[in-house]
Amino acid sequence: MLPILAAIFLWPGDPGELVRRLSDDSIEIREKAAGELYRRGEEIRGFLIDAHEAVAELETRARLKEILRRLDADERIRSFGGGHRVAGFGASLRSDRFFGSGPFRLTVDVMNLGTVDRDLPGIVAWEQELPDQEVRATGAQARVQLKKFISSGGLRRTTWRNGESAAPSVRLRPGDCARFEVTLEVQAVPAGDYDVTVEYFARDLVPGAEENLKTNSVRLMIRR
Repeated sequence: MLPILAAIFLWPGDPGELVRRLSDDSIEIREKAAGELYRRGEEIRGFLIDAHEAVAELETRARLKEILRRLDADERIRSFGGGHRVAGFGASLRSDRFFGSGPFRLTVDVMNLGTVDRDLPGIVAWEQELPDQEVRATGAQARVQLKKFISSGGLRRTTWRNGESAAPSVRLRPGDCARFEVTLEVQAVPAGDYDVTVEYFARDLVPGAEENLKTNSVRLMIRR
């Protein structure tokens, strides 16, 4: 027992020795070595990549691959930005074009920004809120909102349609994204500059969510 305790608490500075301990007979030593390599991961990322390519032992390769995956996930989470977060998820929006008469294809990425795997209900039914009308769908999971950049408001007419309420869930590990696309038809929308956002109905779909999840806004310049 004493040699194991010494091996756990007295760690060498050499990352090569930590890699060798990934195949130790003691699970405590293997996990401690993996944790230390992950903690130092950014400063020794190049070494970890080379070690993963060079090592022959399958379990060691698997542990190194998992460490690199976690480091990549951490980097994706950092680059995703602060933004609006709900129940450990964040969402971003982009468009295939920003100028023209449409249609515009919108892409929504929802990322797991937490530290554990999470289930995210998918999006198969969308609502739309346009300047002079809104389309509601039964069982919808998200809403596209198009607002004129400078607007005095006004009344909207409402149209209802049947939606698909059974949206499959996507299992997301930390740093993974689920991607959804929707086409925004704007033939009847007057020319002008508009801001478009997407609101995901997290409050109804995600356990623990106290509000809906909103994306960033994207400027669309609709021209005829």
